[in-house]
Amino acid sequence: MTALENKTAQGARRAAGFLLAGILTLVFANSSPARAEPLLREQIKVYGDIVTLGDMFENAGDAARAPVFRAPELGTRGVVASKRVKAAARHHGLEWRNLGEIAEVSVHRPSRVVTLDEIRNSISKHIGEADGIWSVSFNRGAKSFHIDPRTKGAPGIKHLDLRRDTGRFRAVISFDGAEHPVPAKTFTGRAYPSVETVVPAAAIKRGETITEDQLKIVRLPRSRVSNAAHKDMTNVVGMAAKKQLIPGRPIMRSDIEPPKLVKRNSLVTIVYRTNGMVLKTMGRALGDAARGEMVSIQNIQSKRTVEAEVTATGTVSVSTKRERPNRNTVRTSRNNAGPNSFVIR
Repeated sequence: MTALENKTAQGARRAAGFLLAGILTLVFANSSPARAEPLLREQIKVYGDIVTLGDMFENAGDAARAPVFRAPELGTRGVVASKRVKAAARHHGLEWRNLGEIAEVSVHRPSRVVTLDEIRNSISKHIGEADGIWSVSFNRGAKSFHIDPRTKGAPGIKHLDLRRDTGRFRAVISFDGAEHPVPAKTFTGRAYPSVETVVPAAAIKRGETITEDQLKIVRLPRSRVSNAAHKDMTNVVGMAAKKQLIPGRPIMRSDIEPPKLVKRNSLVTIVYRTNGMVLKTMGRALGDAARGEMVSIQNIQSKRTVEAEVTATGTVSVSTKRERPNRNTVRTSRNNAGPNSFVIR
């Protein structure tokens, strides 16, 4: 091989090496993992006080933990304009292209509502462990509050001041030991021993037969509930109001009576029972009466008045032994007869 041929061969080998190196470089470059494009979430949910880039973006990478905005108040929603999100991301080295032309991001911070009823029950139980059931009312301005929804359990009583002579109290509510801290809250009001009683849910007219949906059971101060007040609905349902019953006022035993199945001047069916026979005729009631009560009935045909027992709505039963002649047909005459005689005219 001549010197020229030797140089030509070396040049060819060198060129082949450069080509192979370029191919390998291209292959390895294509095989390295590409960084995924950040994707903005249009609706997000956060539980803490701060919103991070990881909350707002998928594929936020190393910038995921970067805090960017303050979260809304517990139980509320807020919105952030996309241009502000883009500026915050760029500040932390995260480039995002708004290819979907998103205008804003909605941020929701869920919560659990601690109601006044929950607080009332906790205070009542705390006071009443040895003294029975206590009712609790709050001063004006008391309201429910929001806590982290991951907090479990009922509100506890951290401190309680109670004046038993007036019922005035001051209670500090807390969730001691909660994994997610809850600030203590202070409530004031009055507490008093209470009992359950039956009251009308709405006004009940005199004479109206009472149904279950017209009643409710409430707790009232023991001092306002008489021993004669009804405490069980079953003793009231189906009875009739002797007077108009006021909503929220305890129903007394003297306020109700069995419903009148026969009304004065109404037509009724008279059932006569005698010697194994049953006869029926029409009569007119001369008074009001409930089931099992006696009432005077005038027979429509004979005009005689009888005493009958009410057995059902508009129905009375009479024995012939109780029948008596109409009073208008019996008169005592002392002018035409002796002192011990009488005349039927």
